[in-house]
Amino acid sequence: MTAPRPTAGTTPTRVHRRTVFPAAAVGALLLAACSGNVNGPTPGSSGSTSAAPATASGVTTLKIANAVKIDTLDPAQNAVNESIWIDQALYARLVQSDPTGSKVVPDLASSWDVAPNGLTYTFHLRDATFSDGSAVTAADAKWSIERAKALTGGWGFLLEPVKAVTATDPKTLTITLTKPHAPLLADLAMYAYAVLPQKTASSDKKFFTHPVTSGPFTVASYAPDTQVDLATNPKYWGPKPKVSTVSITVVPNDNTRVLQLQSKEVDVIENPPGNFLDQIGKNPALRVDLFPSTRVDFVQLPLKTKPFGDVRVRQAVKAAVDLSEINSLAYQDKAQPANTFMPYKMLHWSPTPAAPTQDLARAKALLTAAGFPNGFRTDLITVSGDAAGQATAVVLKSQLAKVGIDVTIQSYELVTAYDKERPGTNGMGERYWTNDIIDPDEVATFGADGGGGANAFSSYWTDATATKLVNAARSETDTTKRAAMYAQVQKIVADQVPFLPMTYTPYRYASGQWVKGFAVSPLGNYNDSLLTLTVDQH
Repeated sequence: MTAPRPTAGTTPTRVHRRTVFPAAAVGALLLAACSGNVNGPTPGSSGSTSAAPATASGVTTLKIANAVKIDTLDPAQNAVNESIWIDQALYARLVQSDPTGSKVVPDLASSWDVAPNGLTYTFHLRDATFSDGSAVTAADAKWSIERAKALTGGWGFLLEPVKAVTATDPKTLTITLTKPHAPLLADLAMYAYAVLPQKTASSDKKFFTHPVTSGPFTVASYAPDTQVDLATNPKYWGPKPKVSTVSITVVPNDNTRVLQLQSKEVDVIENPPGNFLDQIGKNPALRVDLFPSTRVDFVQLPLKTKPFGDVRVRQAVKAAVDLSEINSLAYQDKAQPANTFMPYKMLHWSPTPAAPTQDLARAKALLTAAGFPNGFRTDLITVSGDAAGQATAVVLKSQLAKVGIDVTIQSYELVTAYDKERPGTNGMGERYWTNDIIDPDEVATFGADGGGGANAFSSYWTDATATKLVNAARSETDTTKRAAMYAQVQKIVADQVPFLPMTYTPYRYASGQWVKGFAVSPLGNYNDSLLTLTVDQH
């Protein structure tokens, strides 16, 4: 998710940046074509990575061009995806998600025990040091978790059942709960619960511009609007990266990023222009990877904006929309029509209900029953300069016009667009979601828990049954029962349509063939591959 820091009293909102497609001039430069190098299936399949890394890197620096500036290196306050993924290379946590984004594995905690009643977790820390040479202790972990949990507008709601965090001894941390909490390990693997050195982090007001880290990299230089350079952490307990430096530049213009890759000025770029993926892949020196993701693109139908308070109106919008056309025109058929708000094939994603199909007669009948036989007018908020979003908006406008809904597209720069969408009073709004943890509790809380603080993705919809099920699933440790609860939640949301999931979209990256081993997990992070990838001379 990508976003401005939430204000006091709010739940974290991540402003997600879509890809901005470039002018056709870039396409001409990419047509020096030979074999195709577009890799990666549709979301949810096995995915692809660049070629396997060599035993050593011929070039010691990996250069990445991102589209978005860094908001902060404070893991508890991150809101921008690109910053989050940098933080995951800097800071270790008690546990972490594995590269497949499917299970929790050890990190600073080498092992843990769970009491039979599920109310006590005991973590055993390995011998590890921070980048300044000081020991990582249970007291540091306690302070870091409690700091993140207490932060106003932060992610503390994920650990609501945590009763106490206790540093039993320097290498033992005990967490006690008020009730069973199935996603606890997944929550602790989240970037926000990174372990920081209490003494330094609590006393140095500029700590997060030159942080003392516990992960495989440290910060060599920091200019958040333009560039951050990472250097290997010689004190890191785990495997040493094969590159010594990772240089991450901020290049907002899509055309410029592509041209920098083509000229070998950079090695990897995020979000290569979607309508030129095939052309980029035809350059024998380059490759495109479409990594399976947890991204879900959707449109808000906020109940505070009339007439979306009537469920029949929301259902009419759903019936009027052709998701296949959106996928084709906005994503060049590289995405997949969405059937539910939960990311595709994540834990407890349900194959039912089916993705909606266009039914204009049903849409018109629903509008008539709701008192709008001739339709109505409304706004649709989009991000300016975002061609994927703009293409989606144009298609939606055309499709809804067929049932009498007159849509005015309102485009704003990214932060303003999300500020306009947040109160739910300014019409429909395009958004997207990506998971931070492997457990569905996070997205279910954001999207279906009326008391969760996120206002159901700013739709201001609530359903007592859905809220009850989300909270019950959080405490249910029986996997089969949990799956049934989440399936019911997904059906309720699909029926009530507080927002309309549209597409499951892969993470798009392009890189030089000289980069071996770059890979992105379904959660979006690539820190694991930074440990093993290599960069050949080029």
